[in-house]
Amino acid sequence: MSTPASPQLAQRAWGIAAGVIVVLSVLPTFLVLFLVATVDEQYGWLLIVTFAMLVAGGSAAMLAGIVGLVFAGVRRSGFVWPAIGTVLGIGLVGAASIILAIGR
Repeated sequence: MSTPASPQLAQRAWGIAAGVIVVLSVLPTFLVLFLVATVDEQYGWLLIVTFAMLVAGGSAAMLAGIVGLVFAGVRRSGFVWPAIGTVLGIGLVGAASIILAIGR
């Protein structure tokens, strides 16, 4: 017989997954900005694609963090990782919104 999983495993996993989603959605944008700054300015059009990935990743991270918060609320413990993931997702979408507002 195997030992049961940690009671905080689900909410911790959702919170860490939200953080990973944020990192994976930010990396392509930084890579394109690095290419534009160092190699050639013609790579700037790729920011259109990576910006869409940034917003989608932030939304997905926010939703994953909220799912983790629901699990944490049901189990009444383990709120830290889901809260961090939710804040990172909201921050990413908020930063994208500010960038769009400034660019207008």
